[in-house]
Amino acid sequence: MQNIFFNEEVLSAEKKIMSSLNIASLVLMENAGANSAGFIIRKYKEVLSKEVVIISGKGNNAGDGFVIARHLANHGRPVKVLTLFREKELTGDALINYRILVNLKENPLSIVYCKDAKDMSKEIKDGSGIIIDAIFGVGFKGELDNSIRSIVELMNQLKDKTVISIDTPSGLSVYDQKSISVKASVTLTMGVKKFHSLFYKGRESSGKQEIMDTGIPVSEFTNYNTKRIFEIEERDVRKLLPSRKINSNKYSNGKVFILSGSAGLTGASYLCSIAAMRTGSGAVVTGVPESLNEIMEIKMTEVMTLPLKETEQKSLSVKCYDEIRSRLDWADTVLIGPGLSKHEDTMELVRRIVKDNNLDYIIDADAISAFKGNRRLLKNRRIILTPHAGEFANLIEKSTDEVISNFYELAKSFAKENNIILVLKNSPTVVTDGDGFYVNSTGRENLATAGTGDILSGIIAGIYSQTNAALNSAIAGVYIHGMCGDRLYDKYGSNSTIAGDLLKEIPIVKNELSRFEN
Repeated sequence: MQNIFFNEEVLSAEKKIMSSLNIASLVLMENAGANSAGFIIRKYKEVLSKEVVIISGKGNNAGDGFVIARHLANHGRPVKVLTLFREKELTGDALINYRILVNLKENPLSIVYCKDAKDMSKEIKDGSGIIIDAIFGVGFKGELDNSIRSIVELMNQLKDKTVISIDTPSGLSVYDQKSISVKASVTLTMGVKKFHSLFYKGRESSGKQEIMDTGIPVSEFTNYNTKRIFEIEERDVRKLLPSRKINSNKYSNGKVFILSGSAGLTGASYLCSIAAMRTGSGAVVTGVPESLNEIMEIKMTEVMTLPLKETEQKSLSVKCYDEIRSRLDWADTVLIGPGLSKHEDTMELVRRIVKDNNLDYIIDADAISAFKGNRRLLKNRRIILTPHAGEFANLIEKSTDEVISNFYELAKSFAKENNIILVLKNSPTVVTDGDGFYVNSTGRENLATAGTGDILSGIIAGIYSQTNAALNSAIAGVYIHGMCGDRLYDKYGSNSTIAGDLLKEIPIVKNELSRFEN
């Protein structure tokens, strides 16, 4: 897994690592800049015939930019450095690398001081090619001043350009900020990924992120990753997927019992049930309101259905509790929630099941609402809870904005206090057990469509039924779900995926992951 740090904590960690390894900051800057230049040369060779424009500030971020400029120029690439500060305002490693640039002879490199956006507009135009943002790094806080803001606005308005931010887009300090920052095509993040670049405004501003080696071993960052925030990688998931034994049978390959569906929401039952089977469960039984059973039997050939007593609104009634008792004991995993409705009688059924039966649960969608004001029923149970931000906010009785602005602390503390696994559906989705905090590295905006959450709960249920390992099942489930979405993004673009499309991708993705591991 890749380490992830909050901005302020990575700076502290780097200082401690430099001290313990006795490595100079100038060496780290050289490594960071040289590797960034190498990445740019490899990735953008077709557009490097144009002049590369590097816009620099005065701190370490500018220093990285100066090193990049030198290495690009040494490879014969035309480079123009636009400095927003004069030499007398530079200090430390940035000043050292600036003076090296000034002393370079016979290189295709020029240095121009720009005091404001008017000066800048004379140097960069639409179609400029590559613009490297080396103004401010992760140490920046607050909002840009008027002069720098006008320069950033100019950069963002330019057409036909590729903006590469160094470490973090300049002006970005928190992921949910309202103020302007550079909008990058790519961010070359130094050593480790930064939390604020992964979510909401930060994710929009950062573009694709690539980690640049600074010379600090990954293990050193891990030693200082006190918040235990990690990004899930493919190699992690390969190790978590179960494989069938040669002499297994359908009942030894994971049995899932699902309670779902209500009038108008039968699709949710279908999607989660088939997803569980596609993920490898040997047998799935889905309990649905009795008046909906006929359509579900037609819709789902491989899934066994169980017609259950219903309310007048055609949702599951608490009166069906005795009917489902044997199925609860039969199942390896119980999934409750997709399309269930929030009818109070149905909510009472959900609470009674969890209260009286200590089983492996995935609680999703409408079923989450059953525990608002009754969170004590969740505590110390073998539960994977899968809300989106709005459902989580309702459960903990906060506003959605409050959850978004502090989801790391709220999610982690909730999981720890209740001793459960929390899957907070987000962009990207996160998983926490109260100790570690795991950020999914797959999934795009094409998954923002009705029914994809039902698919996710079904995938997790399928894995959980085979492994009985809650945290690992959640981690693997969100990764597979996102990877399916990524394949569909490549096929259909950002807005043409429907939830049912994911079902065909699940076995392909699982097979790719399993085959690679084996």
